[in-house]
Amino acid sequence: MSKTKYINFFAILLVLLISSCSTLKKNEKQPVDPRIKNFNFNYYFLEANKQKILGNYGDALELYALASNQDKSDAASYYEIAGILNLAQDYSSALEYAKKAVKHDKFENKYYLLLLASIYSNNNLHKDAIKVFEKLIEIEPLNIGYYFQISSLHQMQKKYSDAIKILNKAEATFGVSDVICLEKENIYIKMGEPDKAVAEIKKLCDAYPEKTINKILLAESYVNVGKRKEAEEIYNQVCDLEMDDDIAYFSIADFYLSVGKYNKAFELINKGILSQNVDLNIKLNLILSLLNNIKVGDTDITNKLGEFIEALVLQYPDDLIVRVLKSDYLLFVGDFKNAQKEYEFILEHEKTKIEIWQQAISIDVALQDMNSLYTHSKEAVELFPLVLDFYRYYIISAYATSNFQDVVEAVDFASPYVEKNHELYIDFLSMQADAYYKLEEFHKSDSVFDLILYKDSENIQALNNYSYFLALRNENLDKALEMSTKLMSLAPNNPSFLDTHAWVLYKHKRYADALIFINQALIQDSTNVTFLEHKGDILFRIDKVDQALEFWEEAYKNNGDNEQLKEKIKQKKILD
Repeated sequence: MSKTKYINFFAILLVLLISSCSTLKKNEKQPVDPRIKNFNFNYYFLEANKQKILGNYGDALELYALASNQDKSDAASYYEIAGILNLAQDYSSALEYAKKAVKHDKFENKYYLLLLASIYSNNNLHKDAIKVFEKLIEIEPLNIGYYFQISSLHQMQKKYSDAIKILNKAEATFGVSDVICLEKENIYIKMGEPDKAVAEIKKLCDAYPEKTINKILLAESYVNVGKRKEAEEIYNQVCDLEMDDDIAYFSIADFYLSVGKYNKAFELINKGILSQNVDLNIKLNLILSLLNNIKVGDTDITNKLGEFIEALVLQYPDDLIVRVLKSDYLLFVGDFKNAQKEYEFILEHEKTKIEIWQQAISIDVALQDMNSLYTHSKEAVELFPLVLDFYRYYIISAYATSNFQDVVEAVDFASPYVEKNHELYIDFLSMQADAYYKLEEFHKSDSVFDLILYKDSENIQALNNYSYFLALRNENLDKALEMSTKLMSLAPNNPSFLDTHAWVLYKHKRYADALIFINQALIQDSTNVTFLEHKGDILFRIDKVDQALEFWEEAYKNNGDNEQLKEKIKQKKILD
């Protein structure tokens, strides 16, 4: 709810208060039965509580105001009004009612005082807030939080000496403790007094010499003030001791990494990784930090990191974050195949996160694994039907794996969404036209090619495929020749396009011209099976049978699975 809305409610509240005063003046000779006032108060207050629970703060504010009209000495109503106004960031109005709540409170309710202190602070009246917390300490002297609140308020005003003083009082009450010493260390660093900062942690070590963690805190304090030699002396003393908290292994390891003592660091990291007492998230954050900061060529660190990750997988074999981390590591070292296996495992257990599908598909692309890309992208488009990138990979992989009906249907679905992206739209249509041809739906194929050329009359891929397909079918050969001729003017040196034009000329029985273009194609790609067979066919048509056989045999040598070519060689003629 906006601040403006709360201010409007406050205006309603003022009107209600004024009107209630007027009513009292009119009826001051007719005292109201206190039982009625008490009934009204309870009704309004309970209804206000109900509205507040429901989140209807405006209605609650109005009802609390009506309740306070019934009993102007009730602190609870003022407290609730102050709380709502504070929530609405109307701090000045909230302060007025918080003061009233404390004034009318008969039992020194600490929650009223805490709200007042908070509102003072929100109004930047830090000194007044401090006085309230001092009052709270009188009421509840063993609540250490009040001392820290006062210290924080002093620090907001950059009164660091006063912040230290109140923490000294806390220390006198509660004794030496890590929370107090660490806070004082932080303040001394802000004050530019590093020796006093370190002294606080030394005091902690002296108070609890049996706690290894305090020695580690002292070493960290030395690092913070730039005394690395002193820090290393302490780390050397404690790294072989039993830890109070196994997280400390990581802290010590971080220091050894910073000074280049990797073997020592790895030994400590391994202890932390294997510990059952360290939270998995802490382990993961450490590994991620190492992975993000590792340099290319740091073989020892890279290998060690792999060992740590394998240890995590053994500990948490079904944790998907661990498996994602392992995959990231495998990608870092270039092991895409095993990274792909990790994502197979991950996708068996988690299919709802788009980022996982994106990474799995990117790995398939990197491996050029079209079968896996087809499987993943097909499922991805079913789960995320409006993510066009998934459709791009689905269409490409479906075509590559001869799932031509999927290509046709996917392009039909995706085309309206990509039509404004001209290049992508044409790519999709090109694959659809080819897919229709493979499905022997030739007229549909021709229609899509016509659409492509209508939108892009110089699209060389469409000119090539369309003219070649027409030539293969012996249909509309004049149109095929027109397109292949245009193709030659646009891309005269492409061997595949040269072969297409040669084949269209062959179908027109212009064998001499066809021979010129097929020779140019073979100059650029002398082992291409299709080019070799086409030249053999052209030579056969001009009665050079022996030469034709040579090219057919060469083609067959490069592709021994072509039974039709084998039969052509056997019969020494073109099979019509």
